[in-house]
Amino acid sequence: MHNSKDLLYNLLITTIVTNNIDTEEAIDFTIENLKTMIRISSQISDEEANQVRNRVMSERSIKIELGTLLQGDYKYEKWFLNKKSELDMKYWERYKKYLIQQQNFAPNVVNTMDDMLDTLTDLLGNPNIDGDFQRRGLIVGDVQSGKTSNYTGLICKAADAGYKAIVLLTGTIEKLRKQTQLRIDEGFVGRDSAAMIKHNDKSLIGVGNFDPSIYPMVLTSTINDFKIQTARSLIFDLNTINQPIIFVMKKNVSSLRNLNKWLRTFNQNDEENINQSLLLVDDESDNASINTNPEDRSPTSINKEIRDLLNLFSKSSYVGFTATPFANIFIDPDTDDSMLKEDLFPKDYIYSLNAPSNYIGARDIFSPDGEHQDMLVNIDEEAMSECLSLTHKSDYYVDYIPNDLKEAICTFLIANTIRDLRKDINTHRSMLINVSRFTSIQEQISTLVLSYLKEIQESVKVYSKLDRKDALKDKYISYLYESYNKHYADTEFTWDEIQNSLHKSIAPVTTAIVNQRSQNKLNYEEHSSVGLRVIAIGGLSLSRGLTLEGLIVSYLYRNSKMYDTLMQMGRWFGYRKNYEDLCKIWMTEESIEWYSHISEATDELRLEIKKYESSELTPKDFGLRVRSDINTLLVTARNKMRTASSQEVSVSLSGEVVETPSLYADINKNIINRNIVYKLIDAIKKDGITPVKQNKNNICYKKVQKSHIVNLLNTIDVSVANVLFDTNCIVSFLENYNGKELEKWDVAFVSGNSNREFTIDEENSISLIERSFSIENGNKILKMSGSKNRIGSSSNGELGLEKNEINKVKNMYEIYKGEKKYNIPQKYYFRSINRNPLLVIYMVDLKDCKKSSLDVADEIKEKFINQDIPLVGFSIGIPELSNHETKYIRYTTNRIHQILNNDDLYDIGDDE
Repeated sequence: MHNSKDLLYNLLITTIVTNNIDTEEAIDFTIENLKTMIRISSQISDEEANQVRNRVMSERSIKIELGTLLQGDYKYEKWFLNKKSELDMKYWERYKKYLIQQQNFAPNVVNTMDDMLDTLTDLLGNPNIDGDFQRRGLIVGDVQSGKTSNYTGLICKAADAGYKAIVLLTGTIEKLRKQTQLRIDEGFVGRDSAAMIKHNDKSLIGVGNFDPSIYPMVLTSTINDFKIQTARSLIFDLNTINQPIIFVMKKNVSSLRNLNKWLRTFNQNDEENINQSLLLVDDESDNASINTNPEDRSPTSINKEIRDLLNLFSKSSYVGFTATPFANIFIDPDTDDSMLKEDLFPKDYIYSLNAPSNYIGARDIFSPDGEHQDMLVNIDEEAMSECLSLTHKSDYYVDYIPNDLKEAICTFLIANTIRDLRKDINTHRSMLINVSRFTSIQEQISTLVLSYLKEIQESVKVYSKLDRKDALKDKYISYLYESYNKHYADTEFTWDEIQNSLHKSIAPVTTAIVNQRSQNKLNYEEHSSVGLRVIAIGGLSLSRGLTLEGLIVSYLYRNSKMYDTLMQMGRWFGYRKNYEDLCKIWMTEESIEWYSHISEATDELRLEIKKYESSELTPKDFGLRVRSDINTLLVTARNKMRTASSQEVSVSLSGEVVETPSLYADINKNIINRNIVYKLIDAIKKDGITPVKQNKNNICYKKVQKSHIVNLLNTIDVSVANVLFDTNCIVSFLENYNGKELEKWDVAFVSGNSNREFTIDEENSISLIERSFSIENGNKILKMSGSKNRIGSSSNGELGLEKNEINKVKNMYEIYKGEKKYNIPQKYYFRSINRNPLLVIYMVDLKDCKKSSLDVADEIKEKFINQDIPLVGFSIGIPELSNHETKYIRYTTNRIHQILNNDDLYDIGDDE
C-alpha cells in the first residue's frame, strides 16, 4: 500500500479504537477530518482515501462468535471478572492495541477475544488465594486459525491477574520454538528476548512500542531454549521479582528436566511446593505431551516432566491448546500416580474456539457444500508413484519430478504475478511441497525443484518481453501459459498482462528445505520489508505448528492414516485475504476423501462438546466419542488410544427404544416440561382423539399426528446425560424418514403407585410412578433407578398394543432360565410386529435415594412435594421400519463414555 494510504489507515484505526467509533457515518466523518491534516492532504487522492475506507469497512465486517465452554464444577468459584476492575490490565491493553493497529485485526474480533479470554482466565484458578489448586483444561481451535493470538492474549491476562511463572511449551522442533518465541516477544514481552538476555533492554518490538513501562523476565530467547547457566546469571528466586517470568520451551526432555532442576534448586524449600503460581500453556498439546506407555510402565519422559513441573507449584494451571484434540480426550481421567499425581486429562473444562468469519478451514474446502472446493486438484497418482513410491524408504532415489508437480510450481509462479498486479507487493508468498518424511528424499526433491525453477526464471528473463506468439515458443513460458489457462483464466488479468509482469514477479522466488538438518532457513522476518517468495520442501517440520506465511499452492503426497497427523499437515488452512481465489491444493483422490471424513468427524466432536455446554457437567461426567468408520484411518496413534474402545452406534431408531433416565433436579425445568406435555394434550384433544385406559390405569391416545411429537421434542429440555435420547437426532430421523410408519403415533401416560396424582384432563388422571434415585453432578441431575439407570420398565412396551399383539410378542420372545421367567426387554415389543411408534410420558415421584447424602435427598424430595410438581421423563419406541435400512457408524470412545454406556440400558427386565 502507498505510504500516504498506510498513514491514513493507521491514523484512522488509532482514532477508531481510541474513541470507540463504531458507525459508518462516524468513520466517514473521521476520514474527512484526517484528510485535511496538512501533512497528508497534499499526498492522498479521494480514490486512495476511498480505498482505505473500503479496507477498514471490510475488516470491520469480519466477525467471530464466542466459543463453546464445557465446564460444570459446582465447587469452583469464579474470580477474575470480580477482580478485573481492580487490575491495571496493562499487558492486555497494549496487546489489544498491537492486534488492531499493527496486526490489522478487526476490532469486532478483538472485542470478542477480550470477552472469551475473560472467561478462560476465570477458569485458570486465582493465583492470589492462600490455598492450593491444580487445574486442567483444553482449548480446541482450528488448524492455522490463530491459536497463537489466543494463548498470547491469555498469557497477557494471566500476567495482569498475578501469575508469576508462565511456561509455554511449543512442539518438538527448534524452528517452531524460535518462531513462537518471536511471537511472544512481539505480543507479550515487548522486547527482543535475545537482546534482553544480553542485558540490552532497549530493543523495543511489538507491544513494547505501545507501552514500554512493563515487561516480564525472559529466560529463553530466539537463539536458545532454557539453559541453567543463563538462569543462574539473571535470577535465582521467584520471590525476589515483581514481574512475571516466561519460558518458551520445546518439548524436549533435557530442557524440561533442567527447568525442573533449576526450580527445585533455587525456589523450593525442603519438600514443600513452591508457593507461587504457574501457568503452563501447552501448544499442540496432543503432540509429545501424551503418556503413550502401557499402564504397568512409568509415564513417557516428556509427560513425566510436564506433570512434575505442574506439581512443583502449590498453584498451577495447565491449559492445552490444539486443533486435533483426539489424543487428549483419550487420556485416562483416573490416572493418579502417587508421585506425579493426575495426568493431563482436561478434567475441569474444554473450550471450543470459533474461528473468525474470514477463516478458511477444512469444512470450507472438503465438505460437499464447501465454499472453496475449487482449491482441490487431483494428483496424477500413477505418474507420481513412478517418480516416488508412496511407501518408499529413506534410500529411495528420485531423479525427476512429475508433470503435475511442475504444473503446481508454474501455478505458484503465476499466482505471484497476479498478487503483484493486485498491488499486494511486499507480502510473503509460499508454496508447500510435502511428499516424504525422509530428509534425504526432501533434499533430492529440493534439488530438482530448484533446477526446474531456475530454468523457468531464465526463460522468463529472456523471452517474457517478446510478443505473445514468439514468447510462447519457449516451452517454459508455454507451461506457465497452460497453468494460467487451467487455473486462473477467470481472474481479472489477461495473459498479456501477466506475461509482461512475469520476470519481476518470479525472479525473487527461491526454495528452502525445512527439516531438522537444513541450514537453508525459512526466515520470513529477514524479508519483512519486501516479502519472502519461497517454495518450502519438507516433511515433519511442515506438518505441525510451523506457519507458512502467505501459503498459496500446496502439493501433498503423503500416506499418514491418522486424523491428527493429516489435519496438522493442512498448512493451507487459515486466512487468505485478497488471494483466496488463487489458492490450490494438489493431493490424491483418497486423501481428499480422508480429509472430508476427518473434517466431518472433527465437526461432530465439536457438536458433541456443544451438546454438553448447558448441561452443567464437567468433562469427567460424560463420555466423548470420535467417528471412525473408515477402516483405513486411525483417530490418532494407537499408543495414544490405550484406553479407547471401538463401538458401533446405530443412527437408525428402527426397532429401538430410547429414554431419559437422568432428570433435572431443577424444579423450574420440570415445570417447563410439564407445561409442554399439557400443550401436547391440548393439541391431541383438538384433533378429536379421546384417551383409552390400558392395563387398568395407564392412559393411551391412539393415532396421534407425528407433527405433535416433533413439536414436543423440539421444545422439551432433556439433560444431555441421556446420551441416547438426543432430541435433535431423533427429530432429524423422524423428519427424514420417507416411509409412512411414523405418521401416526401412540402416546401413553404410565400410572404408578404414588399417593400423588397427575391430572391429564377433566376425566382422566394417573398416579405418579415411584422411582429410587441417585444424585449426580453437584445435586443437579437425578439418575432414576440407581445402577439400573432406567425410568421405564420392560412392560411399557405393551402400551398401545392389543392383547393378541402382546401375546404374540411373548410367544416369540419369552425367556426362561430353568424355571425362572425373565421379563421381555422393552425393545422386543417393537420388533417383528406391525405397530405405531410410541411416546411414553412418565410423571415421577421420588422414592428412596441411593449413594447420596440423605439430607440433600430429603431436601430435593420435599421441594417437589411441597410445590406438587412431578419430575417429567420420556421414552420413545420405534417399530422396525420397512423403508429404512438401519445404518451403523463406528465411533472410538474414551474411557468415560465406555463406563457410562457399559450396560445395555434397554434389556433390563425387572420393574421397580
